Amino acid sequence: MVKFNLIEVVNGFYRYEIFPEGDESRREIFEFNPSTRELKRNDPSKYGFDYVSKCIINLKNEDGSLKESGQVVWY
Repeated sequence: MVKFNLIEVVNGFYRYEIFPEGDESRREIFEFNPSTRELKRNDPSKYGFDYVSKCIINLKNEDGSLKESGQVVWY
């Protein structure tokens, strides 16, 4: 499970913070440009699992806009 929040949008890049397993002490930040599909990360995955990729594939709303916050759960 990963929770995410949109921090800001700058020059087409959406900057998100994510919280693996909902744990705020494990905060990671990434930037994603949905037009170019370019991804920027400050650091590689810290926790042995790529929570960023799980988040990105679930960012779109039904109307194609990007979500401001939410969580992704998988089994």
